[in-house]
Amino acid sequence: MAKYRSCLLGCGPRAKEHMAAYAGIEEMAMVAVCDRIAERRDEFRQLYGVAKAYDGYEAMLAAEQPDVVHVVTPPGHRLWECETAVKAGVKAIIVEKPMAVLPSTLDGLAKLRASTDCEIIVNCQRRYFPQFRDGTIARIVRNELGRVYCVRASTKGNIMGMGPHLMDLLMLFLGEAQPEAVWAMASDYHEESYFASHRAPEHVLAEYWFPDGLRAFFDCDTDALGTPGEESFWMHLHFDFLGTEGWLHLTQNGGYWYQRHGMAEPVRGESSWDHQQLGGQRDFTRAVAEWLDGGPEHLNRFAVSAAVVRALFGAYKSALVGRRVDLPATLTDAEWHELMERVRKPQ
Repeated sequence: MAKYRSCLLGCGPRAKEHMAAYAGIEEMAMVAVCDRIAERRDEFRQLYGVAKAYDGYEAMLAAEQPDVVHVVTPPGHRLWECETAVKAGVKAIIVEKPMAVLPSTLDGLAKLRASTDCEIIVNCQRRYFPQFRDGTIARIVRNELGRVYCVRASTKGNIMGMGPHLMDLLMLFLGEAQPEAVWAMASDYHEESYFASHRAPEHVLAEYWFPDGLRAFFDCDTDALGTPGEESFWMHLHFDFLGTEGWLHLTQNGGYWYQRHGMAEPVRGESSWDHQQLGGQRDFTRAVAEWLDGGPEHLNRFAVSAAVVRALFGAYKSALVGRRVDLPATLTDAEWHELMERVRKPQ
């Protein structure tokens, strides 16, 4: 019998991956789902064999008293969703990324986390892909390339769409190092289609300075070079690491390879969303139960994920003031709105 009861808020497309991960997890059971759209929640319940479906979040929490809640909704109401779960006695909240679109939301979540034992975990599940979770890429970066002096990190998703994944992995590869400064530019803000919920400039190019003089060029841009052969912006995720003794190249759906000076052939390994995402999501979810049982801290715990968003907001601050800024930097909601108005795309 499962030890932890789970509920899910939001039965849209992303929720299917959250739900599919429960196959094979004995420690946790999904007991109910919630969505305002009756057809969607009923179809979802039947498809995955979930016992109950609700049209009200608070009603579901009161009736089911879950240990874990998956928040898989557009990112505009993160604080209310988490506050409501904490009031209901939930032990862990799994939140889809981005965890915050506005600075005030991140500040509110930080205060909430500091005031409760409830864990807040952000669904940047790529950390649980094998080559990332076991530290293979991080070990190559630290031990095989000499002094790493330059990184290129690039995605065709915007900075609130794929930017959190890009920065999350970059920090992981650098041993959770956080940037010390940033100089960024941004352009073309609009609220059409996907940008209506993931509000951010369409184009952001930033240069981050990390400890030991490492410079990272960070490109979240619908016009980025991207990955040849990929159509969906979700699949465009690429890293180049340049060191004094070698280099490493990693593409989300194209594997990775590295080569030291003097090596006749590069060493290659797998990196594949298509083959690894389900297992990674399952391991990510199971790790919540392991943490609640007193096991290792979750790789996507709040402190780690909050540092990612603060780094992204630092790029906003730099783009607003037009110069390099030291990090961490404070960004207010008023400054956020000022930047978006400044770069708003003409209609």
